[in-house]
Amino acid sequence: MKRKQTWQTLKLATVGLVMLGLSGCPEPSSPTLSHPVSATEAIPVAQAATSPAVGGDAGPQSVNFEVCGYLPDWERPDLETQTAELNNNPRYAGELDEDPLKSLSEKFWNEFIFTFTTYGLSARVEPTYLSGVWTAIDGMEACHGGDRPEAINQGQWAEMWLIGHQVLSIEWSGDHYQITVESTPRGLQFVQFERFETNGTLPIVVVEINGTEVAAISGDG
Repeated sequence: MKRKQTWQTLKLATVGLVMLGLSGCPEPSSPTLSHPVSATEAIPVAQAATSPAVGGDAGPQSVNFEVCGYLPDWERPDLETQTAELNNNPRYAGELDEDPLKSLSEKFWNEFIFTFTTYGLSARVEPTYLSGVWTAIDGMEACHGGDRPEAINQGQWAEMWLIGHQVLSIEWSGDHYQITVESTPRGLQFVQFERFETNGTLPIVVVEINGTEVAAISGDG
């Protein structure tokens, strides 16, 4: 898929959803991965943890994960650029100072790690635009090809977006995922990982290498 087409597709979906409110129905897309070749482009990366350990009493189990998109030099747009973009978007124009859009915008703009257990173009509009990730749409293109969207919607895989962080490891402890990350001065990483549960809310704890917990919020509608 060409980048221009990707951008136009999401733009058209955004305009077409003006009258439908702030939620949408999931519809599918799986990653085609390659090693980083540039520090300025979207970089799909093949990266996986070891296979899950066998046995329920063996302690934490390693979880398979893939970095399906990586932009090492990406930074959020400044607030002025972000506000102008949203005001020029018919989905948001004139509504940014009123709830529920005001609260939703603040939620996505002030956080750095987002999780998803569903996939659908319309359902991803708010997380994409309100977080500032609209400037990196091409960077997630490899994450949603083939049967991966279906696997996400069926509860087999989950997805994370990380601003200013990189995933080092993911473990399943028996009742939650512990995701160890490393802070970075800039960058945006798209990660998908296999699920060990079928909970309605993804049970995760994100921690820095030193054990400091990092907030993560759900991007699902």
